[in-house]
Amino acid sequence: MSTDEERESLARKFDRHADEEGAILAEYRVLAEKLKNSSAGMLVNQILTDEEIHHLLLRTIATWLREPEGKAKTTIPPGANRGDLLRVTQALQRHEGETIEACRALLQQLSDNSGELIDALLEAMVLDSEKHQRLLTAVEKALRR
Repeated sequence: MSTDEERESLARKFDRHADEEGAILAEYRVLAEKLKNSSAGMLVNQILTDEEIHHLLLRTIATWLREPEGKAKTTIPPGANRGDLLRVTQALQRHEGETIEACRALLQQLSDNSGELIDALLEAMVLDSEKHQRLLTAVEKALRR
């Protein structure tokens, strides 16, 4: 992104999307309240938590875009050991892979009458761990630069 105007324009788009997400968050909260502690309510609360994180992420990206482009955005803090950070990052990637394997194994062990709730939650955990692996891959690439 080359100009401050382009960065600000993009930041406004992220803010606008976050504003729209705010309205959706309110709808999720209403639905979660109506469903209370039922199994469906538990699922909606999980979605609500994810949506709140998305909302925060959109605001964070908008704020980051508003930082002056010339301002140094270091990958690691001064004095940090890049090798140590890479080792920890790779260990976390392995952990996420193990979580994916464990959840998939549990899904295969469940009987057909275990219900949608546990299946849906385990599948969501797999998706979350796949997302975490993707983010950790980006961290690893940044650390290698």
